[in-house]
Amino acid sequence: MIIKKFLTRKGWRVVAHSMLAAAGIGLLYLLSKMVIGDIQQEDTLSWWILGVGIAFSLWLVALGSMLAKAELTDWR
Repeated sequence: MIIKKFLTRKGWRVVAHSMLAAAGIGLLYLLSKMVIGDIQQEDTLSWWILGVGIAFSLWLVALGSMLAKAELTDWR
């Protein structure tokens, strides 16, 4: 059963790292929706705020996926 694999310590770590990557993807999605809304309303968006948000969300995606891959391949 796949549920028994998730109830182990390693399973919970994989789930947590995958959720970290999903949070980064969700943040990137929300930022893109915000940009599209601002473009349609012809408002200007601060490029620094947008750049920091996108960099942070991409960092979350990269970190979460690397940690999940490391857990799955027993990297030490």
